[in-house]
Amino acid sequence: MKKVKGGVCAPKGFKAAGIACGLKKSGKPDLSLIVSDVPAVAVGVFTTNQVKGNPIKVSVKHLKNGKAQAIISNAGNANTWTGKKGEKDAFDMARLTAKALGIKEEDVLVTSTGVIAQAMPMKKVSAGIKKIVSYLSKSGGRAAARAIMTTDLVKKEIAVKVGNITIGAMAKGSGMIEPNMCTMHAFITTDAQIDQRTLKMILKNAVAKSFNQVSVDNCMSTSDCVLVMANGLSGCRVTGYELKTFTKAFEYVCECLAKEMARDGEGASKLMTVNVKGAKTEADAKKIIKALTNSFLLKAAVYGRDKNVGRILQAVGATTAKVNWPKFKFNWKIGAQEDIINVNLAVGKFSATGWGCDLTGGYVKINAKYHT
Repeated sequence: MKKVKGGVCAPKGFKAAGIACGLKKSGKPDLSLIVSDVPAVAVGVFTTNQVKGNPIKVSVKHLKNGKAQAIISNAGNANTWTGKKGEKDAFDMARLTAKALGIKEEDVLVTSTGVIAQAMPMKKVSAGIKKIVSYLSKSGGRAAARAIMTTDLVKKEIAVKVGNITIGAMAKGSGMIEPNMCTMHAFITTDAQIDQRTLKMILKNAVAKSFNQVSVDNCMSTSDCVLVMANGLSGCRVTGYELKTFTKAFEYVCECLAKEMARDGEGASKLMTVNVKGAKTEADAKKIIKALTNSFLLKAAVYGRDKNVGRILQAVGATTAKVNWPKFKFNWKIGAQEDIINVNLAVGKFSATGWGCDLTGGYVKINAKYHT
């Protein structure tokens, strides 16, 4: 496996684009489009928040046939809690994109991110969709990655090659991050030949090890999703040994994006990596990770380089995880850009790793004025 350039456009048969259509007051790019040359096998996982964005409803419905050829995504407006009109707007985004590309409406997936409970300015979106198609290119991955950003400070993209198969991805997310089943927005492309059932299994397992192990602020978004398109244009079928190497590469891509999301948490100055071992169950290991990465006291201590071990003891002790306290061990390594906390519960053989970030005044400043 080796890293390559191109992001979501690195695999064969994918193009992308990112433009500004006027949804962001800043005038920055806010509309993104990823397109496969042919219909692709497609899977996705979505937020478990009871309040779901209207685009989620569209993508869930369109994924029922296991196919997709395009992903249209906007930033600046989440199209959530906007009633029947908002639901129609989300389906219209798919319809308009399909018409502009000359493909089936049900083969278009839709995502939106931004301010909740504001009507989508469809005149701007409609004009943007007509415009963005002309910007599609094999080198458009970087622009597409920028166009899905909200409070992100850096674009998040990666691509790897394993044998003759390539996997590309991009993501956004720096705040309202506390996933369950998936997280933020992540779009993954590959030219592998793979059936939907296998791809769905790989995605589910990868998400559990990566995106679901990230917490920035203990807030689950209404629009979280991870979408995957596999168009098979490499001509390489994922079976046997190839399945193992593909799965490993896929999980690596997801982990890299997950860590970048945590590192780029709103106002964050450093990454928190939490390694737990010796747990009685995997669930217990994950409980400890969530307790530590969600602890405002610990996050503040990480920011202040204040090695107050009481913060760790308090957070671990407040969980229901089984702990052999006489043999319980932990250490905290403070770094310039990353703090690593290792915990041994001394009960069993299960382990897990998760990521978070420190808590700074910048987080408060960003979210105190996010709506304005």
